[in-house]
Amino acid sequence: MSKIHLQVITPIGVLYDQDVDMFLVPTDKGPLAISPQYTTLITACLPFGVLKTVIDGKPNYFAMFGGFLEVTPTGARILADDLEDGYSIDMARAIAARDRAQDRIVRADEGTDILRAQAALYRALARIDAKEKSEGGK
Repeated sequence: MSKIHLQVITPIGVLYDQDVDMFLVPTDKGPLAISPQYTTLITACLPFGVLKTVIDGKPNYFAMFGGFLEVTPTGARILADDLEDGYSIDMARAIAARDRAQDRIVRADEGTDILRAQAALYRALARIDAKEKSEGGK
């Protein structure tokens, strides 16, 4: 089967560098499926979402935070703020972060930074989603 080379680069370096069968990246128009011989493209990724890669038929899930996708004839590159492998995410910690963020939003007063609390909530939800998909293989 033909493959496409995918790199995910963050401010700390290259966090993913593999030949994949295909991948789905979260965009504002929904998940975008990229496979070999995909047309040249540059697009923004969602600030929070799940990146799915497939290698030899096996799916892998990552919590991905922001960035841009570039697809060229030689491969694809995602410049992201961060990427976390779903298998390595601590579910209890992600749930606790979600609960804290929800509590901050519900109990907001004049001093609460709502945008920061919402961002924390979306980060936690992306982590939970990636972990659940990694464990369930969805």
